[in-house]
Amino acid sequence: MSHTFAVCKNCHSVNRIQIARAGEAVCGKCQAKIPFHGLVSDVTEADFRKLLKVSDKPLIVDFWASWCGPCQMYGPEFQKASMENDKAVFLKVNTETETALSGSLGIRGIPCTIIFKDGKEVKRQSGAMNAAGVNSLLTQI
Repeated sequence: MSHTFAVCKNCHSVNRIQIARAGEAVCGKCQAKIPFHGLVSDVTEADFRKLLKVSDKPLIVDFWASWCGPCQMYGPEFQKASMENDKAVFLKVNTETETALSGSLGIRGIPCTIIFKDGKEVKRQSGAMNAAGVNSLLTQI
């Protein structure tokens, strides 16, 4: 059975979640509900760093901001791609609240999608895409 990872917003534990049960996911440690948008989870810098260390799948991360029109159009497509592809862990990072992470990764324009594999950046794409474009990125790694 395929899986994804998410960090609990309540106790900050990393959880391995069966994709088929993501809609009803709860933290294995504190039993808090783990929210998803499709199979996408919102992460902080600390969450991102934890997942980067433990994930046995590539991480595909959408860097976005609430004021960004293209980001708002891209969000649903990124979410759709998460439901079509179980080969990666889909994450979103808000560049307004996670400025240190965005700066350390050299995010200069948004939306920006970055794929990390084995703890390292392997692919970067700026701009909004459709779900097929997101899935295509994953086939390039």
